[in-house]
Amino acid sequence: MTTLANLRIGFIGYGKLARALAWNYVDAGLTVTGASNGTHSDIPDHSLPPSCINFQSLEELLQAVDLIFITSPDSKISTISDSLSWSPEHIVVHCSGTLESSILNHAETQGAKTGIFHPLQTVSKTQNLENYIGIFTSVTFGITSRFESVRNTLSQLSTLLDGCWINIADEMKTPYHIAAVMACGHITTLLELSNSIMTKAGLTRLESTEALKTIVNTTIDNYFVQGASSLTGPAARHDKTTVLRHIDWLRENDPSILETYANLTRHSTQMISNRDDASSTQMQEDQ
Repeated sequence: MTTLANLRIGFIGYGKLARALAWNYVDAGLTVTGASNGTHSDIPDHSLPPSCINFQSLEELLQAVDLIFITSPDSKISTISDSLSWSPEHIVVHCSGTLESSILNHAETQGAKTGIFHPLQTVSKTQNLENYIGIFTSVTFGITSRFESVRNTLSQLSTLLDGCWINIADEMKTPYHIAAVMACGHITTLLELSNSIMTKAGLTRLESTEALKTIVNTTIDNYFVQGASSLTGPAARHDKTTVLRHIDWLRENDPSILETYANLTRHSTQMISNRDDASSTQMQEDQ
C-alpha cells in the first residue's frame, strides 16, 4: 500500500498551480519526482523544486510516478487523460474547480483510480518560487472521488499543507465553482470597477488604490465576523435618494456599470429585507 511518505508525485501541465503545489509538497517532505508539458514547452529548471525532473515525454513521466496531477487548462484535461496509457498503480487527479471526475473515465477503464483536488485559493505568478511556500495554509480543498483510498490520500495531502478539506459530489461542482468565482474573480472585477469610478472623482490610480484598501479590508473582516448584517451603505439604510443619485450619475457618466450597480443594489435590498424579517420573527418568538 502506497503511503504519503513513499508516494512519487508528478505533474502534467506545469503552470502556476502546479508550481505552487510542487514546492509546498517538497517543503512538507514529500517526493515530487517530475513534471512535464509534453512537447508544448520546456520547463525552466529554476521553477522545479530540488530533485524534480523535467520529463520531455508524458509516457516516461507516467512510468516514474504513482500520483499524477493533471494541472493543464480545463479544456485540455480530457484530451490528455484519453491520450495516455494508465495502469492500476496510478492515481490520476485533476485540479479543476468546475469539471467533474468523469473526464478521467479513460484512466479508470485502464484500472487507475481517479479524483479531483481543487484548492479554494487564488495563485498568482511569482519570480521567486519560494514565495509559494505556505500559500495553502488554512485553505479549503474541494475533494471529489468515488474511491475511498483516493479521498483518504487527498485529504491527507490537504492536512499536510496545513489546509482543510470538504467532499464535493460531482453533481455539486457547478454551484461550488460559481461560489468560488464570485468570491474571488468577481471581487477583483468589482474592485477594478470601483477603482475606475474613484479616478473619475479626481484621484490618481495610486491614490484611489490606497484610499480603497482600508475600507475593502475592513468590509471583508466585518463580513466574516458579522455575516450579512455587516452590510452598510444607502441600501442598508433605505436611502432611496442617494441610490437614485448614483444611478443618474452612472447613466450620464459610466453607463456600462449601471446594470451591475443596479443588480447589486437589488441584492443588497433583499439582504436587508431578509435581515429585517428574521429580526421581526425573533422578536415575536421572544415575546
